[in-house]
Amino acid sequence: MGRGESEEKSKMEQEPEEDPGFCDKFRGFPKCIGFIVGNEFCERFSFYGMKAILTIYLLEALLFDDSTSTAIYHAFTFGCYFTPILGAIMADSWLGKYWTIVSVSILYAIGNFVLSISSLFGPPPYPFYGVSPQANIPGAMIGLVLIALGTGGIKPCVSAFGGDQFKDGQTKQVQMFFSIFYFAINAGSLISTLVTPLLRDDVQCYGADCFPLAFGVPAILMVVATILFVVGTPFYKRNPPQGNVVVLVSKAIGNAVKNRWNREEGEQREHWMDYCDTTKYEKKLVRDIKFMLHVLYMYIPLPVFWALFDQQGSRWTLQAYRMNYDLGPLGKMKPDQIQFVNPALILILIPIFEGVIYPILDKCKIPNRPLQRMCAGMTFAAGAFVVAGFIQIALQNTYPQPPAAGYSGLRIINMADCELTATFDPPFTGDNPPAFDAIAYKGEQKLYNVPKGNHTIDFTCNGKNPLNNYPVDMGDQEFNTVIITEKNGTLHAPPQFHTDWDKPDKADPKMRVIFMLDPDTIGNNVTVRIENKAVPTQVNHDFDVEMETATEYVVKEPGDFNVRLQYVNNTKADQDELVGTFSTEHGGGYTVVVYNDGTENMVESYIDAEPSSMSILYQIPQYFIITTGEVLFSVTGLDFSYSQAPKSMKSVLQAAWLLTVAFGNVIVLIVAEARLIEDQAIEFFMFAGLMGAVVIIFAIMAYFYTYNEIPKDDEEMEEMGKSNGDIENGKVRNGVDNPALSPDGPIYEDVLAGDTSYITQL
Repeated sequence: MGRGESEEKSKMEQEPEEDPGFCDKFRGFPKCIGFIVGNEFCERFSFYGMKAILTIYLLEALLFDDSTSTAIYHAFTFGCYFTPILGAIMADSWLGKYWTIVSVSILYAIGNFVLSISSLFGPPPYPFYGVSPQANIPGAMIGLVLIALGTGGIKPCVSAFGGDQFKDGQTKQVQMFFSIFYFAINAGSLISTLVTPLLRDDVQCYGADCFPLAFGVPAILMVVATILFVVGTPFYKRNPPQGNVVVLVSKAIGNAVKNRWNREEGEQREHWMDYCDTTKYEKKLVRDIKFMLHVLYMYIPLPVFWALFDQQGSRWTLQAYRMNYDLGPLGKMKPDQIQFVNPALILILIPIFEGVIYPILDKCKIPNRPLQRMCAGMTFAAGAFVVAGFIQIALQNTYPQPPAAGYSGLRIINMADCELTATFDPPFTGDNPPAFDAIAYKGEQKLYNVPKGNHTIDFTCNGKNPLNNYPVDMGDQEFNTVIITEKNGTLHAPPQFHTDWDKPDKADPKMRVIFMLDPDTIGNNVTVRIENKAVPTQVNHDFDVEMETATEYVVKEPGDFNVRLQYVNNTKADQDELVGTFSTEHGGGYTVVVYNDGTENMVESYIDAEPSSMSILYQIPQYFIITTGEVLFSVTGLDFSYSQAPKSMKSVLQAAWLLTVAFGNVIVLIVAEARLIEDQAIEFFMFAGLMGAVVIIFAIMAYFYTYNEIPKDDEEMEEMGKSNGDIENGKVRNGVDNPALSPDGPIYEDVLAGDTSYITQL
């Protein structure tokens, strides 16, 4: 399986142990483990649930555009993966793991509640409407900062604290604990990514998506996580802070750099770390840092992979946002809900790769060492973005296109009870001149090739007096609507209505009302009310109307709508008349015509911009490809790092691994804020090309990489002074493995030997 030549693996092969029964693995389990696992499940539910809907919140509620929403999302993700280093230092150097977890959990929960409460600010009927409309922005930013600090403080501590609860020699119990622990991580991620988008979209709050509830549930789960952890306090074994290996290594490197800078002229040593003062730092520490730096060299290209991978929550979510969510009999998939495909596939693909694919490659003698797997994983990531780019092109091809330069669009709607003929006077000549076919009653017809300028149209209809010389003023690349009605047996049309041919900026549909009735014949204070049939008190809008005028477009949730006429009749009684219904879909633009058919008031709706038609399921292939890349890259990368580093440096490498994730998000932040690429498909291809270039660079680096051979005496390092920051005989003792800096906890013996079954997503 390409797991290196580590001594741990050799020992396992030479001294096989009898595998105990399943129930035996639970014997001797500390009583407090349930509290720790429950805490992790709730915290991961809180984090992934909040993060799943974050991009949509930034876009819809805070009204940022795509690029700003993307930049904020990745700035937040950067904070989440940079702050674990601070949390580990705080836990190991000052507070200890227990008090670090408790203190940052409180901060974490406060951040969640600040984010949830800030989403209650807005125009009426929001409860906090008496402030600036932008008041929710600083509250959201403060909440995100607190959450980033909270998850950063917790990430390196909880599983390490769980590992501390076991006694020496409980190897199988520790392995079972981490199996349960990582199941809790993935279960929390999977469930929350499915649930919080439902809370956001399927529940209405104040006439819009219910972000207060969608953020509030993760906030409550974080409170539950904190309470669960605190309740287990009497059962915990708490170790005092022992000093942080990252700090120790940083000091040693700083000492070497300083001494090299101040070296005597002509002084040369084999490695720049050899300038480290061995009267302060042990030679073994210096040796181990050299091994670690050799591995870190291979980390240089890695941030680009994470730049692609983490766009699942930003650019890919925005792509899904503009697709069709309908899954037929299965209901609808929310655009932020499709992210669940990644953790679901992780749970499926890891056993397949470990149990099927890698053994087959070994039997076929196909090279698949760790660096080769990582290179393949990066190639898959590039491929995923190539697929995403082509999907984006196909999606953009479904968008309505404006008329060509020098031309305009014209729609005729026939509300006269006859078959209507419309003829330009004089008629156009040349190749493919614009001309209307006969238009049925309540029907419509659109032309997109009408030359700009002023024209006249003659309208005729059997049994009706014609309407001749109707003027239209056609602006360049504009779209207009003409509605033909009948008055006393004569065709009639108000002035043309300008029409938005483009899709709405957001995914929700936009709609307007054209009122073809005379309010004086109805009553006083006439308004038209549209209301979502499912939640009429939540999603509605009242239009003040005038005869033969069009209202402004408004954006509302998609669904089935009632149209009501509300007025005061001649007896001064309030009237509420249901005149019809219409339906809207995501991404569509609609004109609702209120008219009288000669006997009663009625409603007809017409599509100005076609709704989203490309299914969200087209994203499944790119999710499958990038998740395959994640299994090859992330899991194998951790395996490579641990097999190539002395035990004293494994924590430092994990800190560096987290930093590659953090700085990968910085790349996306810079690209989004630079706004140099307007076409999203081209941006996807750019990232694919960048990843392809990095694959070539990484392959060359891997070809020339020489694998570390860790000395056998490294096994003794775990037994060397348990406090790596203590001073003994004027010398700083060597660092020991600090489990606080693993992605969600320590990696124990089997993982150090190459078993990746306990390594999952960060």
